[in-house]
Amino acid sequence: MAIEEKNLILEIQNGDSHAFKRLFYMYSSRLCLWSYKITGNKEAAEDIVQDFFIHYWERKETLNFSPSFSSYAYRSIYNASLNYLRDNEKYIYGYEITLSGLTEEESRREEVEELQKHLLKAIEELPERCREIFVMATLERKKYTEVASKFGISVNTVKVQVSKAYRILRKKIVSILF
Repeated sequence: MAIEEKNLILEIQNGDSHAFKRLFYMYSSRLCLWSYKITGNKEAAEDIVQDFFIHYWERKETLNFSPSFSSYAYRSIYNASLNYLRDNEKYIYGYEITLSGLTEEESRREEVEELQKHLLKAIEELPERCREIFVMATLERKKYTEVASKFGISVNTVKVQVSKAYRILRKKIVSILF
């Protein structure tokens, strides 16, 4: 951990709100960008980062950061972003789907069904290995470690493939919508 970061953490543990603000400004924009890359939603990313810092302030005396605050923050934001996706996205392949901005009203039901078809088609068009990893990790909710061992790859490779799939799907869905 950098000396400046260590000093800020110690000051924050002693209740120094100015040190907390400095730490917030050091990391908030990078963490928002990290969360946005995962969620694809700017407002959600900002909320996730804000919630992280609120949680940190509330538990400032008891939290220890090993190996560093930066590692802890990025891991926390990553997990919170995945939780956001899990809680706000419903799934395909036999799973229900909801899309932000669309309601389940009768007038919208056909649009939702059409979009579901496009999303299913987009998933089917993913490169084979990428699609298999994506389906297991997101739709079947398997742990990345399980997926990695099934395919004989690293957990990092699973993360990269899932991220790649989301990026491809976002582009295809955006092109369909607009």
